[in-house]
Amino acid sequence: MACASDLGKILASALCFAADIYQVPTSVYSQGKLVASPTMVVEADKMASINMGNDFSDGLTVKPNQDETASMVADITVGDSSINPSFTVAYGKEVRIEIGAQKLTLQVNKVGS
Repeated sequence: MACASDLGKILASALCFAADIYQVPTSVYSQGKLVASPTMVVEADKMASINMGNDFSDGLTVKPNQDETASMVADITVGDSSINPSFTVAYGKEVRIEIGAQKLTLQVNKVGS
């Protein structure tokens, strides 16, 4: 049976292993028109996704680096077009990516661990 101080150590240990959490506001444009602007909550190293009908889907993975940046992998589909950019972003800085008629803007904010 664990005493109170042992329980506190166990809980503190469990919290040390909790994954970082990120808030990622995103805007997706197709041919100059805003298609969607979801804000996703993403756990480190796990894909989070959102679907809006059959016309839009967005999947993001955030992989934290040691230098206040994160490596990102996105899987975005608008209608019949898809983009799959991979890039590195500094926390709190907006990134803009354009591929053909598709444009993506996003920002990664660490909100917890």
